[in-house]
Parts: sequence; C-alpha cells; structure tokens
Amino acid sequence: MPAHNRKVSGNIEWTVYLLCMAVSLVLLLTSPKPGVRELKDSTSEIIGVAATPLQFVRKIFNIWLDHDLLRKHAQNLSTENSELRDALIENQRLRGMLNMQERLPFQTVPASVISAVGPALGGQYRISTGALAGVTINSAVITPLGLVGKVIETTDHTSLVQTLVGNSYGVAVMLERTRMRGILRWTGIDRWTLSGLPTGVDVKPGDLVITAGTGAVFPKGLRVGVVTDESSVISTYGESWIVQPFVEFRSVEDVFVIISTGWLEPNAGANDPQIEPNP
Repeated sequence: MPAHNRKVSGNIEWTVYLLCMAVSLVLLLTSPKPGVRELKDSTSEIIGVAATPLQFVRKIFNIWLDHDLLRKHAQNLSTENSELRDALIENQRLRGMLNMQERLPFQTVPASVISAVGPALGGQYRISTGALAGVTINSAVITPLGLVGKVIETTDHTSLVQTLVGNSYGVAVMLERTRMRGILRWTGIDRWTLSGLPTGVDVKPGDLVITAGTGAVFPKGLRVGVVTDESSVISTYGESWIVQPFVEFRSVEDVFVIISTGWLEPNAGANDPQIEPNP
C-alpha cells in the first residue's frame, strides 16, 4: 500500500477510535445503573481535586491582573492630583498678585523671571519686561510677600534685577512699631543686618521692617522682613539687628515693577542747599 494511503487510513482509524470513545463515555455517564452513578461521583471528585490547583492559579492570575489595574489607576490618580495641586498653587499665587496690584497706590507692571544670573542663587534675575513698558534703572521690584530689589539694567523687552541677596546698596528702612529708621544691608549668605540704630533703642524680635521712603528708589511702606531673635551687636555705628526678609529669593517666579510712585516730582530737593560740615 502506498505511504499516502497508509497515512490517510491511519487518520481515519484514529478519528473513528476517538469518536467511539466519546460515544462510550456519553453512554456510560448517562446510564441510570448504580455502578455507573458511583463511577460518575468518583470521576467528579477526581476532576474536582485535579482542578483545585488550576483554580488557585487562576485566582492568583486574577489577583495579579487586579493589582496591575489598581497600580495603573493609582498612578493616574497621583498624576491628576499633582496637576490639580500645581493648578491650585498657581491660582493662589496669581490671585495674590492680582489682589496686591489692586491695592497698591503705585503704578506697576507685572513680569516673570526668565532666568537667574550671576553666581549667587537668587541674587540677580532677568525679567520679562523692559524699557518699552516704562521700566527704568532703579525701579523697585516687589512681590505680594515683600521687597525683592531694584532694576539695575534694562533693554526694550527685559530687565536685570538685583535682589537683596548680594546687593552692594543699602535700603532705607524703619521699624513699623516705633518708626525708628535704619539701613538694611546684606552681610553674608542668608544674612541681612539692620544697622544705624541708637544704642538701647526699643527693638523686639518679630518687629516688622518696612521701607522708609527716604531715598529715591523704594517708596515708603513696602514690607521687607522681620527682626529675628538673635542678639543685637553694638559698635561705634550704633546697634545692629538681624532681619529675615519675607521673600524667598531662590523661588521667585513673578514680580511687579513699580514704574510710578505717585511722587509729584522725582527730582524734588535735588537743588536744596546741603548742610556744610563742621570745620
């Protein structure tokens, strides 16, 4: 017999064999005889015992799938929560700036920090507004928290701000409670000193420090910081206290630039006779 015919014949025989086995099992399991019923019960128990590990594996697989879905859902919720938190912080920050702009008695223009400049973190910023918006050199720069610094360079569309960090200039300030005036200077990393106060002056930790308005740069009444609880230092120049500014200069994002203080004449007093020094 040819090989092809033998292969076909073998397939037919296997098909007939399997079909007969299936019919036999159906007849056997559907028979009402007691012996057959016992066989069916035993077979069911064997199948149940054999299927238990498979059910256990299936449960583990389902738990793994549920865990993976829950993990992905938790990641999505975390991302969404982070976005909502950022939006809330941004909304609160912008609302604070808007409320401040409405309360200020000065004309201001808003600006955003473009980049940090210089070696001292928070020392200088490049901001997104310039001469075309009315910004000039020495324009005061503020945030809702308080004084930031002043403009030291302008272009048509940007300005360079020198903050109170690393500044070489002094700020004329006063204590809000006693109205005593002094000079605020940066004296080191994260350290500002209020100096020029008479020895024994009434100064308490927590006293609010504001701009005195005696110079031509910073208008009167801008919040600067508070006196810390460090002990004062007495020198030939008077008594000095450490002040903590309200602004965290490393995290400033948006500012206001004061372009008009409302003064009647910025150069008033420039030609006043000066007091002659004693010989």
